[in-house]
Amino acid sequence: MAEALLGIVLDNLIPFVQTEFAAFFGIKEKAEELSRTLQLIKVVLDDAEEKQWSNRPLKVWLQQLKDAMYVMDDILDQLPTESSQLGCLSSLNPKNVMHRRELGQKLNEIIGRLDRIAQARTNFDLRQGVRESPSEVIGWRQTSSTITLPQVYGRDEDKKQVLEFLLSPLRSSEFISVYPIVGFGGLGKTTLVQLVYNDPEVGNNFYLKIWVCVSENFTMESILCSIVEAITNEKYELKALDVMEKKVKELLQSKKYLLVLDDVWKRSQEMELGLTQDKWDKLRSVLSCGSKGSSILVSTRDKHVATIMGTCQAHHLDRLSDDDCWSLFKLRAFGADREERAELVAIGKEIVRKCGGSPLAALALGGVMQSRSTEKEWVEVQKSEVWSLPDENDIMAVLRLSYSCLSPTLKQCFAFCAIFPKDKEIMKQELIYLWMANGFISSRPNLEVEEVGNMVWNELYQKSFFQDVKSDDFSGKIYFKMHDLVHDLAQSISKQECICLEKQNLNDSSRNSHHILFHRIDKKQFKERAFEKAESLRTLYQLNSHEFPFSSTLIPTNHSLRVLCINDRKIPSFGSLTCLRYLELRRLDIKSLPASICNLRRLEILKLKSLENLRRLPKHLTRIQNLRHLVIHECRWLSRMFPDAHKLCHLRTLTVYIVKPEKGHSLAELRTLNLGGELRIEGLGNVGSISEAENANLKGKQDLRQLMLSWSNIGKNKSVVGAEEVLEALQPHFTLKLLTIQGYEGIHWPTWMENNSATHNLVSLRLVDCGKCRHLPPVGKLPFLKKLVVSFMNDMQYIDKDESYDGVEAKAFPSLEELKVSYLPNMELLLKRETTHMFPSLSILYIYKCPKLQLPCLPSVEHLTVWHCSNEQLKSISNLSGLNELYLRHSDQVSCFPEGMMKNMTSLATLEIDYLSELKDLPSDITKLTALTHLSISNCGKLECLPEQGWEGLSSLRHLSIHNCEGLESLPDGVRHLTSLQSLTIVKCPVLEKRCEKGTGEDWHKIAHVPHLKFDRF
Repeated sequence: MAEALLGIVLDNLIPFVQTEFAAFFGIKEKAEELSRTLQLIKVVLDDAEEKQWSNRPLKVWLQQLKDAMYVMDDILDQLPTESSQLGCLSSLNPKNVMHRRELGQKLNEIIGRLDRIAQARTNFDLRQGVRESPSEVIGWRQTSSTITLPQVYGRDEDKKQVLEFLLSPLRSSEFISVYPIVGFGGLGKTTLVQLVYNDPEVGNNFYLKIWVCVSENFTMESILCSIVEAITNEKYELKALDVMEKKVKELLQSKKYLLVLDDVWKRSQEMELGLTQDKWDKLRSVLSCGSKGSSILVSTRDKHVATIMGTCQAHHLDRLSDDDCWSLFKLRAFGADREERAELVAIGKEIVRKCGGSPLAALALGGVMQSRSTEKEWVEVQKSEVWSLPDENDIMAVLRLSYSCLSPTLKQCFAFCAIFPKDKEIMKQELIYLWMANGFISSRPNLEVEEVGNMVWNELYQKSFFQDVKSDDFSGKIYFKMHDLVHDLAQSISKQECICLEKQNLNDSSRNSHHILFHRIDKKQFKERAFEKAESLRTLYQLNSHEFPFSSTLIPTNHSLRVLCINDRKIPSFGSLTCLRYLELRRLDIKSLPASICNLRRLEILKLKSLENLRRLPKHLTRIQNLRHLVIHECRWLSRMFPDAHKLCHLRTLTVYIVKPEKGHSLAELRTLNLGGELRIEGLGNVGSISEAENANLKGKQDLRQLMLSWSNIGKNKSVVGAEEVLEALQPHFTLKLLTIQGYEGIHWPTWMENNSATHNLVSLRLVDCGKCRHLPPVGKLPFLKKLVVSFMNDMQYIDKDESYDGVEAKAFPSLEELKVSYLPNMELLLKRETTHMFPSLSILYIYKCPKLQLPCLPSVEHLTVWHCSNEQLKSISNLSGLNELYLRHSDQVSCFPEGMMKNMTSLATLEIDYLSELKDLPSDITKLTALTHLSISNCGKLECLPEQGWEGLSSLRHLSIHNCEGLESLPDGVRHLTSLQSLTIVKCPVLEKRCEKGTGEDWHKIAHVPHLKFDRF
């Protein structure tokens, strides 16, 4: 981290020294000297970072250096950057003179402080320059083919799969097969390969077995030398490359061999000797001299390595189960002679849960417990953090080793992740925003800063620092987690710099705290000005705003803040927060934003969330020339944007834009903006001309993922241009994934929807309140469409009127998984021409107030919700033979269910009937639902009885709930046969409840066997 910070300071200091400002402040010579001194520090930082883990004074020195550089960076960030600002400071205005004097004094103080720190470096034996031999300096662990563990657990299936690959007859017809084994460091990749390597069948199948521990040193010379030594079992001195190639070919010629390349790392900026495609191609050409059936096993943490080297799908190693980790743990904790005392076993199993499936962690923790014999000692470890273990523990050594190979930028970005709570799901884009705001990443030639952030994140993911990645197909958002042990590593690196303040550690902030996140704490637990002692506080961030209303009184008055989240009724003035890059305002009761926001010239990210009374944005917002992301969510009363949006030339995200007829508020303002992500355009009725709509240039915005086009928010003025012409001109780029059209007043759809030229890649489509449209465009032919919502279209009869779905190949809605239709009073069929090949992937169907709709045979539908259903509609539900969940809600047209309605629902597990106000009885075939586990009947006031016979058929029913069914006066005798029933709830059914009273009720004997009963009366 220190190296990255130093790089940032130098990047800002060197240009400063070369300008007139340094001379103006009278520190040019000192600044030049400081720059030279910092360069000297930089060349020893690599060695200092490595040695700090075992050298406490060195660690303190590094922390002092980082703290001082934070302050130096703050000062440099506040210096004037334009001659106009310098002119202001050079005036005789007393405030300017005082400010100039203060800046000059601060610069002199920090220069002296850094000079003393620089001089102190001579107290440590630090080597200059980059690592000469990474394997020596970093201390790469050497692996071998020997299994060092007395017992291996949980890898039988993995071993079986690898053996099947190696021993498959198919391998005998191939010259070289490369099978990568990928997994996070410490998961046991080497152990698995050792198991396979030493298997007798493998020994019988291969003429030669060779083990090479590669680590980061992927060079032809070293690998070839290791191969020779493994085969000859003799020391082999490095020779000319062509000599070694000839030697290896001679040894492998026409022999069937198994080569293990263990712990392979990809080349990076800091790992010049790592794997590259070119290196692998050259090595593979040498190794190809073996006979058919020769195989190579590669173990790596890096998915890129698997891509480069593998000839087949990689084997991804999963974490061990808690039981397997416990087996490893107790090998070390108890050994062969120590008694497994019951109280220690219970605590030990809780400790093992912290291992996260890592065999190295289990063994490390087991080793710690080996010397502890009392229950108190075990509880102390149970409640401690893994990162507090001694540095020599295997798992932390492995994790730190992985960390040490990162570039300074990656190190800083990773260590910052310690700010998040453990096991917290983190949004990728949000993390990149925080990196940006803190200056950890910056743009590069031909790469915007967000692209650099993506590259950094991807690199950390490929190195297995991030895991459990989830991608939302609809929003495009990516979420991930950090393994507990990886999080511990981040915390052990950042220490007090990055703090997640929770209830148990509210006093942890210190002078060294630079980044603070609040999580699950109460404002009452904080003192006013709680963070004043922090010297250079950069981040005040929140996860759950509703839990902790962050008051403006807690905001420090210094200029160092880069990230700030506020959700207090009293909004502060932002005048002093001149370095702010990220500002989020949540749940504020305000109608407009303070004008002082427009003075935050360095602001890059502005988020406005749940400002329910916000009416307008500041008219001078374009003064924030560095603004890149303006995110507006849940501000439903917002009706006026700022004028001249085109002036924000760096803007990349604008989630809301409201068109007005006034100057500076037209659609043409969007023309030059390179927007991506999400965009909602409101007030399209205010568009003044077709050319204005065309000038929005939506077709050129290829990074847009979500687009909403709304004709709402147009005020009282009548539309000047027809909606059809406007929508035609608003053709988006074909890469769009989500499209919503709301309030469209046209009759016909645009050509780009009719021919699917711009909608081909859609995964979600919402068409709402397009009342004049009688049909939809041919959305059934969209190959990737997964979700479709259609509502408030009175004249529509089918969601797709296309009649061309003939034959096996032409499937309507081939990928659709979720369909919601509502307020379509005249819709009769889903398709005008229904076939057996329609909706093959549909699993969720939601119907609201579509009384004429008849459902066809849809065997893939598993979840159906129907509001305001009719008897005719209920009959068609029997066509859904694959239903797993059925919810019938709010209807006054159903007095009884159609005969045989449920005869085909053999998979139905959940049935909920709610507010069927005229319903008098349930269908008799309900008792034939053998898969039903949950039955709920609510608010059916006229329901008089339940079926008398056949209850023994509900053999799977576990939960029965009856709520507010006053007409139901007794339970059928067959309820006694519900042997699987675990819970029975009867609420607001006074007569029935009385009959079910324990011991005395007339129906008590029917329900006495049910374990969990819940009634209003008892």
